[in-house]
Amino acid sequence: MIRKPGLERGFSLIELLIAVAIGLVLTITVAQLFIGSRQTYATTDDVSRMQENIRYTYQVLTRTIHLAGYRSSPNNFVEDVFTAAEPIVEAVDGGPGIASDTFTVRYEGSSNGTGAEDGTVLDCSGAVIAAGLKAVNTFSIGIGANTRPALFCNGGELVADVQNMQVLYGLDTDRDMVADHYVAGRPDLPSNDVRSMRVALLFQTPNPRAAVTPDGQIHTLNGVPLPVFNDTFIRRVVTMTINLRNRTP
Repeated sequence: MIRKPGLERGFSLIELLIAVAIGLVLTITVAQLFIGSRQTYATTDDVSRMQENIRYTYQVLTRTIHLAGYRSSPNNFVEDVFTAAEPIVEAVDGGPGIASDTFTVRYEGSSNGTGAEDGTVLDCSGAVIAAGLKAVNTFSIGIGANTRPALFCNGGELVADVQNMQVLYGLDTDRDMVADHYVAGRPDLPSNDVRSMRVALLFQTPNPRAAVTPDGQIHTLNGVPLPVFNDTFIRRVVTMTINLRNRTP
């Protein structure tokens, strides 16, 4: 077959440039969708991990504070288990600034009647406490393994990425077994009058790129405003009001 001259031709330069431009637009669009999806996944994962930290912290604090003042032999009024030197609740205020508070909760363990622990009473680290033994649970904020603040229990890291803790104590001044008002911790806190504790904690995501825009919010914990962080962590204030079960009706 004989082809006629002039019928064979390739792409012109203009057509080639248009094709390249369309390809670049499609590539950029797909890349942006991919990056956006990764960012969304990372943010969702970080927030889920923060939520899990919140749930676990709530479980540990609730279990521990509920047990404050528990005695292995509640009908034994001769033995003074909790003294002024070792009260049921001991508070260490962080001071007038934004330093985190520290508090200690004490209670005794429980046994199955033969002397061995029955597994119903644990300390803040999960260790089983037997009858006649006293559990001392000190909660504080320190620098964790990831070099950021964390919640500590008896000197050991309990929950990562907890930036601050402020605690108020509900006092019963009219002896009706119900908290009348809340006060900050102090060395002379009347432990026998404490009926509940209001613990405010500031949690943050594990990674600094969880938020798209910097955190410019002022976070307030039990009336204590913290400085603006201005970074890309996502943060959440959680306040828990927990009754001392052995000190209330």
